[in-house]
Amino acid sequence: MWRNGQYIMHAINACFGGKYPEKPLFEVGESKESSERQEHDGYTEQEIKKAKTVLSMQLLVMEGRKRRTKQKKELYEH
Repeated sequence: MWRNGQYIMHAINACFGGKYPEKPLFEVGESKESSERQEHDGYTEQEIKKAKTVLSMQLLVMEGRKRRTKQKKELYEH
């Protein structure tokens, strides 16, 4: 389920202008390099940090939109 969530997160991010990964997120291999990639899902620490920042900014935007919609609704109800 967690892996599916990762793909869903990338798909949602792509809807907001991000890039969907070209390679599979999870690859199973025998080499030391593939085990290191598997630990980080094939991404560097910098890429992970950037993805977290992008996701948090997107959530803030969505929260702001929801708040404005709620305020407009309350304004028109009174």
